Amino acid sequence: MNLKQQLKTVTDTIEKLKGEDIVTLKILEQSADIEAIVIATGRSIQHVRGISNNLKIEAKRLNMKMLGIEGIQTGYWVLIDLAEVVVHVMTGKTREFYKLEKLWSELKNT
Repeated sequence: MNLKQQLKTVTDTIEKLKGEDIVTLKILEQSADIEAIVIATGRSIQHVRGISNNLKIEAKRLNMKMLGIEGIQTGYWVLIDLAEVVVHVMTGKTREFYKLEKLWSELKNT
C-alpha cells in the first residue's frame, strides 16, 4: 500500500467516525523514518479511544504495517504508528496545549 492509499484509509476511517479537524502533514524532509503525520481531534476520551481502536482494526484488516499504539489507556492522546504514517488522535484540550501542527511547521522552516 503506497503512502497516498495509507493516508486515504486513515483519513476516511477518522471521517466515518466523526473525527474533527483532520490535518495531514508530509514530513519526509524533517524525518528519516516517517513520511506523514495525521492529526485529528475527538470530542471526548471515549471518542478518541473509539477512533483509535477502529483505526487499529482497519489497519490490521488491510495488512498495513503497525508498529504500535500508545495512550489508549488514558485516551487524551493516542499515537498509532503505522511505520510511514503516524496518527495522533487527541482531545481538543490536549491538541490545543501541544500544538503539533505548529511544532512541525516551525521545524519545516528551520
